[in-house]
Amino acid sequence: MTEFEQKLWNFEVSLKDALERLKQLQTDNERLTLQNQSLQEQITEQKNLTKHLEENNKSVKLAETMSQTMGDQDELKRQIDSYIKEIDRCIALLSD
Repeated sequence: MTEFEQKLWNFEVSLKDALERLKQLQTDNERLTLQNQSLQEQITEQKNLTKHLEENNKSVKLAETMSQTMGDQDELKRQIDSYIKEIDRCIALLSD
């Protein structure tokens, strides 16, 4: 085998190795892309659950406040006004 043939053969081997590595990396990329999508969906679900739980917590706190302040109507009105302002602020943030 001449020197040129040896270099050509080495080049072919290197090219085949590079192509095989490319296929492996493409497969890994597809797998990781699917995994990333799945994790993004889980994050979205967890955020929605957290938001729902926070809303429930606020409702419970409001109910507790209302039951504790039934004798103090002014405090109750201030608390409700505070919640209305909070809701308005959240709506404004969502509409941006």
